[in-house]
Amino acid sequence: MRGARTAALGALSLLLALAGPVGCAGDTAEPRRTLTVLGPWTGAEQQPFEELLGLFEAEHGVSVEYQGTTANREVLLSGLLAGDPPDIAVLPVLGDLVDYEREGFLEPLDKGVVDEEEYDGGPWLAQPAGMEERHWIPVKVDLKSIVWYRKGTEPDLARADADRWCVGMGSDATSGWPGSDWIEDILLQRSGPEVYADWVTGEMEWTDRPVVEAWETWGEFMSGGGGRAAREALATDHRGPEGGDGLLFGTGPGGGCDLEHQGSFARHLYGPRAPEADFVPSPRLLPGAADRDGRDREVSADFAAMFRESPEAQDLMRFLASRRAQRVWAKDEAAWARGEIPFFSAHEGVGEERYPAGGGDTVSRRIVRELEEARRLCLDASDVMPPMIRRVFYEKVLEFLADPGQDPTGLLERIQEVQEESGRQYVQRFRRKPDRLDQVCR
Repeated sequence: MRGARTAALGALSLLLALAGPVGCAGDTAEPRRTLTVLGPWTGAEQQPFEELLGLFEAEHGVSVEYQGTTANREVLLSGLLAGDPPDIAVLPVLGDLVDYEREGFLEPLDKGVVDEEEYDGGPWLAQPAGMEERHWIPVKVDLKSIVWYRKGTEPDLARADADRWCVGMGSDATSGWPGSDWIEDILLQRSGPEVYADWVTGEMEWTDRPVVEAWETWGEFMSGGGGRAAREALATDHRGPEGGDGLLFGTGPGGGCDLEHQGSFARHLYGPRAPEADFVPSPRLLPGAADRDGRDREVSADFAAMFRESPEAQDLMRFLASRRAQRVWAKDEAAWARGEIPFFSAHEGVGEERYPAGGGDTVSRRIVRELEEARRLCLDASDVMPPMIRRVFYEKVLEFLADPGQDPTGLLERIQEVQEESGRQYVQRFRRKPDRLDQVCR
């Protein structure tokens, strides 16, 4: 069995397409008094989460060891390969969690851990239609259909050419995802949530006209200035210069620009200059948007899932999903006065009223309002896609930017081939088609 697990996990590290159902080493019926949690938050984002875990420790008498890393997917794969995964892992990509569940790596949550009525306002509980048990919970969300600018420099649509935008494709092992965000948001604002959801779930081909037009729109935009914007984007890290305050407040190539299409988490990149940043909804400035006052918004989420089952792990999952914990994590006005940037919750118990109305962080209040008042919220497309397809998507974004004036059809045909091959492999292994992910847009 150990050899079978090793072989399966080797395949997982490459494609997240494993060779068969396996378990986790170390499973035991004995209570676990120490829990390990793997998450994506480091630095300023890590501290408030660890404070939240400290509250759980004090109330439950359980020690929790948190490991924060921007390479949490790779760290998790390493733990699985060694037969020693964390008790709980928080991942920003739902597509990976779907694969983990299909391969038997995730433990189902107890009944009552998730109060589904508390998440009626969005797509946060999306899962394959045939999945009966819950295996993950949304613990943090971000708004992505926004454009940041420096306060006092209100953006003008007539002057929003590519040279004024902060665009960087660099992101370590996942370079290219900032470009996928552009294409996804353009598609959503041009064609609407129904077309968007069909594309995300594989019901629409990558070579269908709405998808091609979204790539062409972005390519035409990035071709401005003889393609200089595209070349700089390929050579720029989305986080900005080392030791700087993000692209919006940075210097050098791609830095010190005027507009940035980036999620609500971008303020963590802006460091001490975050209070100087403001935003407008992306339809007002996005190239090709059909309705400048459109109310559809792209969002992302971080999902917690249990890789080792124990009463303590179930308790921690229940705690993280609770209204009380979500409100504690969102902080209070005293924390905001210290300059701490709050997180945003999918929980309906953490609404706009939780954030200061004046004299404090009014930007956060407006972000919550966007989440609450959107016509439809749609999960980040690449986060939802299977890992192989997501990886090729990012690669083709980079290839496209190398020549943004090219016809994208050839690149999209390649992604479509990978999608079809992935579907065939699934049918061969499971003797049925994969269940469609429901509630991608809601």
